[in-house]
Amino acid sequence: MSLRVLHATTTFAPAYRVGGPTYSLEGLVVHLCKKGASVRVLTTNSDGWDLLPPMPHGWVDWKGVPVRYLKRWAAPAETPEFFVHALRETSKADVVHVSGLYSTSPVQALVAAKLLRRPVVFSPRGTLQPAALDFGPSSKKRAWLRVMRGLLRTVALFHATSDIEAAAIVRVLGPAVRVEVIPNGTDLPVESTVNAIRSGRSARPIIGFLGRIHRIKALENLIAAGGLLRNRGFDFEMHLAGPFEDPSYRSELDLAARHAVISDRLTFLGEVERDTKTAFYARSRLIVLPSRSENFGNATIEALAHGTPVVASRGTPWAQLEKWGAGHWVDNSPASLASAIEVYLRDEAAALRAGELGRRQVESHYSWESVAGSMMSAYRRLLP
Repeated sequence: MSLRVLHATTTFAPAYRVGGPTYSLEGLVVHLCKKGASVRVLTTNSDGWDLLPPMPHGWVDWKGVPVRYLKRWAAPAETPEFFVHALRETSKADVVHVSGLYSTSPVQALVAAKLLRRPVVFSPRGTLQPAALDFGPSSKKRAWLRVMRGLLRTVALFHATSDIEAAAIVRVLGPAVRVEVIPNGTDLPVESTVNAIRSGRSARPIIGFLGRIHRIKALENLIAAGGLLRNRGFDFEMHLAGPFEDPSYRSELDLAARHAVISDRLTFLGEVERDTKTAFYARSRLIVLPSRSENFGNATIEALAHGTPVVASRGTPWAQLEKWGAGHWVDNSPASLASAIEVYLRDEAAALRAGELGRRQVESHYSWESVAGSMMSAYRRLLP
């Protein structure tokens, strides 16, 4: 009999405006099914602070995976009926995999699994990182953690996507918790398609960013770096792709661009859909992640899969970029970012070489087939 897995999560595809966790969870469950697991997803109709378009009642087929979208009663993902459904579905599962932290839905799934004595895998998805805990309503987050700590310590296995996230989990919950690092995966684009788009790039190189336009991404540092590069005589465009969560942050970034004198070089693209990502990555000379904190940073492996090098801040878990020769891992300051970006603005051939080296690493370590296989093995080790 196939392994039966219930995924309980606050949001699920097509709630892509939530960012990387939605894409990575969708990829995981689809490829777990391809590996032979029997997977069901219990979630809400939340799409961040908005709602998904109306979904059919009951179970819906999403790319071969049965998904049930429960009606959200309050933001961000509060659904009192989650517990009843979680209890019913947990009774049919061998393993329960919970994602998300700051709403009652994961709590209800954890309680259901505890009552029915099913092993739980818990994916914090970066919510236990120091910068994430200190960002926004930090006192409320820490109060919620105090309430949750006892329940979280009953979790059989914590899933971290990087060594940095694993260390954060242990720091918050103590050395007794069991943690396994399994990275996110990505789909590999067709190389000939990427090369065809790249051959038509404009002469002015594009510095790209893709992710939520959120203060934790520290995009003001990237914009300031752009000002330094313009002062050095470089001609470029800067494209920032992703949904805004806070209109006031957009105003701050516009002001930063005026101070850096790059308003005429800066474009906010909005949300880039899955089918336009290939064009975005292929047209960019490089991708920059200046985040204060990332547990993983899906844009890194997505960019490398397209043969596009990455400059990432030390708030991200991407020190291996330099080991691979696929980019740079630098202090999150405008000066450091500008110096790393300059390497690829000055030499397109160097950018192409770095991107090719990065693509090889993604092929070897971050394919969805490999990631889903690692997760299946982790599930099986929890069974009697």
